[in-house]
Amino acid sequence: MHTTSAHRGLPRAGVDEVDLAGVRAILDLALAAPLRHETIVIVLDGRRRGLAIVTVTDTVEPHAVLDVVELMVSAPAHRGRVGAVVVASVRPGAPAADGDVDRWLELTDLAESAGVELLDWLVVDAQGVSFPRDLLGEPPRW
Repeated sequence: MHTTSAHRGLPRAGVDEVDLAGVRAILDLALAAPLRHETIVIVLDGRRRGLAIVTVTDTVEPHAVLDVVELMVSAPAHRGRVGAVVVASVRPGAPAADGDVDRWLELTDLAESAGVELLDWLVVDAQGVSFPRDLLGEPPRW
C-alpha cells in the first residue's frame, strides 16, 4: 500500500514507498536555490522506502555522477540495507551532455554490480527535468 504524508506529498522515511511523484517532492526541497552544480542521491531500501538523501556539491563535470553513485552503492554502511537509488544531477544552464547515454548505462552497471537497482537518473536545469534513459528509449523502471 502506498501512502504519503500530507506535507507537500513527501514520502515518510522508512514508511512510504517512494515513487516518481515522491522524488519530485523531495527534490523540490533538496535542490539549492538558485540552482548550482550538485548531485543528489535518494537512497531506498528493498521496498523502495527512503533511507537517506545525500547531496554532493560542486559536481561540475558530467562524469562526477559516476563517482558519487559508485561511492553510495558500495559504502560498507549500506550493504544489505540499500535496495535502490534515484540520482539527480543538477546542471545549471545545460540539461544534456555528450555521453549521458553512456553514463546512464555505466550508472546502471555500477548499481547492479553492488546489488542495487538504479531506478532513475534525472538531470535538472533551469528549464526543467530530463531523463537520460529517454535518449535510449528505455521505459521507466518505476
